[in-house]
Amino acid sequence: MNDVEIQRLKILLDNASENLNKSIAAINQSQIDVANGRTAYFDRLTIGAGAVIAAIISFLGGHASTLHPEWLLRCSLVSLTLGLLAGLYRSFRYPYYIMQVRKVVWIEAARHHQKIKGEFIVADGPSFDINTGNLINKARISEEYGTSDAELDTVTKDNIKKRELLLKECHSAEAVCLAAIAIAMFSLVWLALCTF
Repeated sequence: MNDVEIQRLKILLDNASENLNKSIAAINQSQIDVANGRTAYFDRLTIGAGAVIAAIISFLGGHASTLHPEWLLRCSLVSLTLGLLAGLYRSFRYPYYIMQVRKVVWIEAARHHQKIKGEFIVADGPSFDINTGNLINKARISEEYGTSDAELDTVTKDNIKKRELLLKECHSAEAVCLAAIAIAMFSLVWLALCTF
């Protein structure tokens, strides 16, 4: 390898290291911001659903016999409870999804960094292990990097599957929560119009 190629690979390695650090910092901050916003939204929905259930139960103490049709009241209570449970489930599972997103980004950045590092070591003429002082076997290094890259590819695919499953769970819980609360609100308005 000539010096120009070695310099090119060194620049690529430095860029890969810098990109790895930047991507880790950026993904961490953006995921934290998004997670906080979405979690706060569904927390408000579940708190609201719980408050409405408490208000209905308080109201029923003095006016239970005047509400007609009764099935609308039951429908709204069941829907509110379902919305509350779905919102709680979503809030419980969402942080696990965020961690999977971070893990996949980190693994992909680490793979790229490792690939560039391996290419640089192989291209940089005679190199010595800083710990032992022995000459580095570049053929063995290339083989080790290839093996670990294949292992990281498998790990990445597994983590992507887990991430997608967690995202599907969160989306399903969100849809159930929103639909249940919408049905409950519609039932309560209908009940109020029929009763009063």
